[in-house]
Amino acid sequence: MKALRQVTARLSAGSALGKAMRPYSVPWPNHVDTPQDNERVPWDFTEASYKKIQVIMDQYPSINRQSGIMPLLHLAQWQNGGWIPVSAMNKIAQICEVPSVRVYETVTFYAMFNRRPVGDYHVQFCITTPCMIVGSDELIQAALKHLGLTRFGETTSGADGAKTLTLGEMECMGACVNAPMLVVSDYSNAPQFYYDYYEDLTVETLVELLDALRAGKRGQLALGSQAGRQHSAPLGGKTCLTTTPPGPFCRDLDAKKEEAKK
Repeated sequence: MKALRQVTARLSAGSALGKAMRPYSVPWPNHVDTPQDNERVPWDFTEASYKKIQVIMDQYPSINRQSGIMPLLHLAQWQNGGWIPVSAMNKIAQICEVPSVRVYETVTFYAMFNRRPVGDYHVQFCITTPCMIVGSDELIQAALKHLGLTRFGETTSGADGAKTLTLGEMECMGACVNAPMLVVSDYSNAPQFYYDYYEDLTVETLVELLDALRAGKRGQLALGSQAGRQHSAPLGGKTCLTTTPPGPFCRDLDAKKEEAKK
């Protein structure tokens, strides 16, 4: 535990971002013991999870059991409803036969691992340059205002039986032509887990998306582009090669087919 505090303290002290964060960014996740997250709270994998662990660990040589750290962290996060308590990190260290600090280092390095509880849905906005150019900051502010939140990392109340939402940020999601976009991690029925992308967002379609999630209607939402785009094709259809190009071509493809048949 002392090692975990040292790792997170170095991250916080050594970063200019830690001193001047955007209003909606998540505070540095320094570990603070809470009633639900401390080393005295017992935690273990379920029987079903241990069966998956056996399959995972069988993929690695016995001398490289540390290779199982990341897949086991994912498994713990899914089982635990979207976040990883310190007791789970210690359990993973035991299984992988490594010092606990090796697991702490991994968790604090990757933003995909949550060390604090999240809601039924973890909604993460892409914040890299292509999305920022086309309005991701405006979407983030609209989402915070619509949900009554002040910054990333906060969770809605879930009043009147509504599903709870936690907002966050993520680096590039790899579909820049469809910017701006977000991803929704569904932990509402742990350990089942769903990971859905929603692209080409506007403030209007974002609000509709958030309301549908709070109403528990994730399964009714259209995935991918919210503007009718086909995959990553241009909006409105093709803009070039709309007809068969005139010849002569560099080679006779039909002749090549016939030659291949022989």
